[in-house]
Amino acid sequence: MTVAKWTCRIPDFDLLSPNRLYRMHFAQRSRYKKSIEAMLIAYGDNIMPIQSPCKVKIVRQYGYRKREMDEDNLYGACKSLIDALKVRKKNKDGGLGIIEDDSPKHIELSVSQEKSSDKKTYIDIFVESE
Repeated sequence: MTVAKWTCRIPDFDLLSPNRLYRMHFAQRSRYKKSIEAMLIAYGDNIMPIQSPCKVKIVRQYGYRKREMDEDNLYGACKSLIDALKVRKKNKDGGLGIIEDDSPKHIELSVSQEKSSDKKTYIDIFVESE
């Protein structure tokens, strides 16, 4: 059985902490989510659905002038990315349909961060079937 994979590297982009994200006006937050979807389409592999259960790994590479997020903020900051990866629900905006759902039944989520060696900030996303 072959393993289906989808990868994406978003350059010059950093995650917003949940504190900043939830203090945004709802229209501004909606534009932020749509921009994430556009970046996933532009910088990622061809969009293809990955069968559940699957592994989703998000790595935040932060450059100079950026600080390390604590773990709970890091997971919360990835919510918009994960929402953009899942299947679009009826009467809802967003969702590229790469993963079926974001529940623990469907994905095994792993989020990490490390200092970038080239001092640039970017986000790596890896999705693969189990």
